[in-house]
Amino acid sequence: MKKITTLLLTLLAFAGYSQAQTDVLSAAQKLIDAKKYESVYVLLDNEDPNNEKPDVVLMKEDIVLNYFVSSMMHQVFALKDLKKNEDVMDYRGKTGTFSMFPFRADSVLIKLIAAYPDNCKLYRGLAFYYNEVLNKYGGYWLMDEEELTQKIIDNSKKAIDGGCGDYITYHNLGVALLTQEETAQSIPYLKKATELEPKKADAHYNLAYAYLFTDQLDNAFPQAKASYDLYKDKDLKGDAARMTGQILMEKGDYRNALKYFETADKLIPDDYYNLSPLLRLYLVTDNQKAPSTAKKLFELAPENPTIYQAMIEAYRFAGKEPELVRFYKAQLPKYANNDKVFGNLHFYLGTLAMEHDKAAAKEYFLKAREIFGHVYDKEHYVFGVIDDALEGL
Repeated sequence: MKKITTLLLTLLAFAGYSQAQTDVLSAAQKLIDAKKYESVYVLLDNEDPNNEKPDVVLMKEDIVLNYFVSSMMHQVFALKDLKKNEDVMDYRGKTGTFSMFPFRADSVLIKLIAAYPDNCKLYRGLAFYYNEVLNKYGGYWLMDEEELTQKIIDNSKKAIDGGCGDYITYHNLGVALLTQEETAQSIPYLKKATELEPKKADAHYNLAYAYLFTDQLDNAFPQAKASYDLYKDKDLKGDAARMTGQILMEKGDYRNALKYFETADKLIPDDYYNLSPLLRLYLVTDNQKAPSTAKKLFELAPENPTIYQAMIEAYRFAGKEPELVRFYKAQLPKYANNDKVFGNLHFYLGTLAMEHDKAAAKEYFLKAREIFGHVYDKEHYVFGVIDDALEGL
């Protein structure tokens, strides 16, 4: 009888303890809703000063990671009670006097995992912490970028295996695998993320990226379009439009690809990654905007060889190299006093002439070497490239 009574008392005490903790967590949520982030952390810290209660610790983590004003290596956090009309971003990155709270989430969670190895929420919290650290500090933290990424992968998988996978866990795991160039392996996790939260543009975008780079174009298109439709931010929407256009271009649907690249160009004007494919598409579809787009692309950086190479690839793709020759020749008078541009024009005119007019190519390359001699020292790589071209002629 004594044993039964002792057991009953223990169960009653545990029930009372659980209810007390539930009450604290409920009160904490009300403070979060009221934007009293410093007060809620103090409440939780009084409830669990030694970080021994998993649910309390996970709520502490949520507070410091989502509502910090500033942080020191994501190990010490500044928190502040806000007014209803204020937002934490009103203070983040600005000087001020704030209360500081040490909370080494990785150490705390690792210790709790040792005590509660079957609590999958702890692995989810640890993965989330490492992901936040990686986003904020990159490789400039207590671990390098590769180690952080691997810890996100390992802990996310444990959380999912334990039944605690949510949108963030699946999405962060998929992105981590993408950064490790494990593209095919990322797809099931990113796909699950889109199923859990169909209105989250990032998951659709990253899934489209994974499909695109595994040559699954038919699967990539609807995901890219979904991200384009969902994004509200101008730059993100423009980037999604660009990827949608890229997928359509690789599928050979040039006219529809053109629509998305034109949209991307409107959202993010004068961008190399929009203008370069736009030029290719205008040329291959015989669009009258090709000459003006060639001019815009060239004038982005006429001293940069990347521009010339992109233009050559675009005109060759459309079988219109003579038009590019005329374009480059038309630029010569304008840039006669700019040795870098003048030299580039002669060099790439030589490149274009190599297959059909070797004498002209030789003349252009010799002139380019002479012009570049005013700009670069004799050890510069460009002279080796010119010598190789001349030898090939």
